[in-house]
Amino acid sequence: MKQSPSQKLKKTVEGCSKEFADFFDWSLEYLIEHNKSIKIVNARHVNMGPSQKCSGGCDGSEIVIARKNPLFEQVYVHEFSHMNQAVEESPVWGEDFDFWDLLYTKGFSIPDYQKVMEVIALERDCEKRAIAHSKKWKLFDNEAYAKQANTYLYYYQYIFLTKKWVTSTSIYHPMILDFMSTKIKDIGSFYKIDMDLMNLFHQCLEPKGKYYKKGFGF
Repeated sequence: MKQSPSQKLKKTVEGCSKEFADFFDWSLEYLIEHNKSIKIVNARHVNMGPSQKCSGGCDGSEIVIARKNPLFEQVYVHEFSHMNQAVEESPVWGEDFDFWDLLYTKGFSIPDYQKVMEVIALERDCEKRAIAHSKKWKLFDNEAYAKQANTYLYYYQYIFLTKKWVTSTSIYHPMILDFMSTKIKDIGSFYKIDMDLMNLFHQCLEPKGKYYKKGFGF
């Protein structure tokens, strides 16, 4: 008997936690209800733009996600939370488009930091939604996730300064994670660029950095 697309998708999460499998089943119903789609790629990363290798993405119509990424479950919850933003027409949804245009075409200037703050606001809202899903469905360690989420939010400051998306290693370096709070940071924390933290990012993420390790972690 031929499997339905939904059955095939459910098979892709075999080996995940039961809690995540239950959440995934519910999320598929949500996506179907709202006429949205999902594509699960049998790889460690997906390419979402020029020189932008990442774990997954959501454009408001479709979720694309890398199944072999070690953080697959967390990334799926994150991207599904972006879909929630799109479906609910959240005020922050879509505010990142100018940012990516500047990154890949024109480059950033100092006044463009407002665009960075718009992306951080979008992603911060998404991370709070992801933790809410996790608490409801008992999906993952919320404090550890918050550390990664804060790292990701500060990473946008680093992108602004370096004008590039790091693809050679993971941003979740333990020395960076150790610096992060176990609660999602207030939006005001990002208004000013933390140069000491940016230097730590540089030392951990750049090939010539003191703490760099190619392909480290995730």
